[in-house]
Parts: sequence; structure tokens; C-alpha cells
Amino acid sequence: MRKGLAAIGLMTLVAVQPPAHAHPHVFVDVDMELEVAEDGDLRAIRYDWMFDDMYSAFAMQGLPRTNGAPTETALAKVADAIIEKLDDVDYFTKAAAEGHDLQATGAQQARATFDDGRLRLAFTVTLRAIGGAADRVNVQVFDPQYVVAVSVKDGVRVRGPARCTHQLLRAGPLDANDARQLDDSLRTNQLAANFGSKLATTIALDCRTAK
Repeated sequence: MRKGLAAIGLMTLVAVQPPAHAHPHVFVDVDMELEVAEDGDLRAIRYDWMFDDMYSAFAMQGLPRTNGAPTETALAKVADAIIEKLDDVDYFTKAAAEGHDLQATGAQQARATFDDGRLRLAFTVTLRAIGGAADRVNVQVFDPQYVVAVSVKDGVRVRGPARCTHQLLRAGPLDANDARQLDDSLRTNQLAANFGSKLATTIALDCRTAK
């Protein structure tokens, strides 16, 4: 069965090799909702990923279809394959505060759909605190290798205590050396380790009790 799902095997995301030889290879628009407990502990992140047209078409090749659309069974297998690979890289999720890192513990409720020519994947990543809950947490979603370019959409939401606030902090422009390295990747198809962090948006969550 796995061999018959060769089209799904491309869902590695961290090793996909579409025709273009440059970084990034895949583009994803990401909608997010942070789930916060009453004590201010960030427990989970609800994701809604929308992949670019080219990658979506590539991903849908060879899938069983009904009335021209991929079947629900095929899309469920696509979702499972992506989640399996994302598990190896903590779902591209980094959540940290001083002395209180959070660890991704798994993904739930994964569901893939195909909307207007684009692959869409919704899932929830559960988190646990290492060293106790933190009042302030910075959340980032990025591929360190920058094979996948993650763009966090405006409108990130927080479900939790009213005291919790958040800000979206967009990355600044690359410095000259980094910009040159990115341009050179058109030729070399290589970037420094953790390059993706330089372009990551930070969601700064603050659940401190008002004084």
C-alpha cells in the first residue's frame, strides 16, 4: 500500500525536490490559534496550512479521484503522510521563554482538503512545558533549512484567559551577507543551517497577571 502511494511520498517537506533549484521550494500560508489554559500555560496550537499552487498540483498527482476531485480517503492519507514527516521536525514549531521551553508532543485532528486548486491541511499541535508554565512565550513557525517558506497570516487568535495578549513581530530585512546567500541559492541550492529562522515571524504571547 505504501509503495502505491508514491505521490504521497513527496510530502517529506524537508526533502522535497520540485523542478526549481532554489530556496525555498514550497510556500505555505499559515493561520494560527493559540490555546491557553486558565493558568496561562500554552497548551496547543491550531494550524491551518494552505500550500502554494505548484506544490499542491505536485502533491495531487496520481491520487484517486471522484468527479475530478481527490477522494476523501486519498486526502486522509495525504494528511497522515505530511503529519508523519512533520513530527520528525516538531511541526516546524518553536515555542520558548527564558527557562521555559515548550515541546511539541504530537498532532491531532489532521485533515486535508483541496480548495480552489490548493492543498489545505488543518491540524492541532499539543505542547507541554519543560520546567513549568511561563507567563510569556515566543512562538515561531519556520523550516530551519528554508526549503519550506512559512508565512504567518495576520489575525492570529488566542483562545484563553482575557488577560492574555499577543503581538506579531515580523522579521526585518536580511542583512547584505544573508541576502547574497539567498540569491546565490538560485545557483548552489544551498543555505546555512537554520537560515529559516532569520525570516521567521514571532508571536509574542503575554499572559502575565495584571497588577
